[in-house]
Amino acid sequence: MYLQELVDISGRKSRMNLLKKIKKQVFTTTGLVIFASCAFNINTRTLADTKGILIAQKLGEIQKKIQISEVPITVITAARAASGGEPNKAQIQINPDGTTVYELGGQNQQGFDFEMEITPDGQIIEIDEQIESSAVPEKVMKAFKFWLPQAKVISTWRSTRYKSFDYYYEIVMDNDFWVEIPADAKTIQINPLNTLHGGEN
Repeated sequence: MYLQELVDISGRKSRMNLLKKIKKQVFTTTGLVIFASCAFNINTRTLADTKGILIAQKLGEIQKKIQISEVPITVITAARAASGGEPNKAQIQINPDGTTVYELGGQNQQGFDFEMEITPDGQIIEIDEQIESSAVPEKVMKAFKFWLPQAKVISTWRSTRYKSFDYYYEIVMDNDFWVEIPADAKTIQINPLNTLHGGEN
């Protein structure tokens, strides 16, 4: 019994030491996902046997900046209605499955930036809107401060995913990283800044 108690104590200490190491090294790893249960996972992508054909398309999408005048009116109309603002920048994205998405950006009537993804027929996929930090739910900010207590917040965004109507909060930090936290605050994903909104912040 005494030996078992020592093993249990040792196990708890090992888990606590691992948790401390994770918190200390969190900025050195990109794409790290920390779950509220204190488990973590790093997503990796393996290369399939492509036989040298279209490897770039199999690994990701193709993006190209375009003029607003090149965007279909159905897409512009949907962007205006959803954002309450006028888009002033655009790019087109071709996904690995061949589907096309327009990514538009601009400012709304309150002067906040927005970014959105819209299909050619005007269906909104996602809207990312800059918001005041006070508009971030308390439990989301609490999770952020728990994992990154020393981080300085540069800007905060709310991301609405229209397929599932889920809300995520994106917090940009002053160290070339940003985090994504869902409204339920169950996970926190840390990303390099150049992956935010098509690499623009």
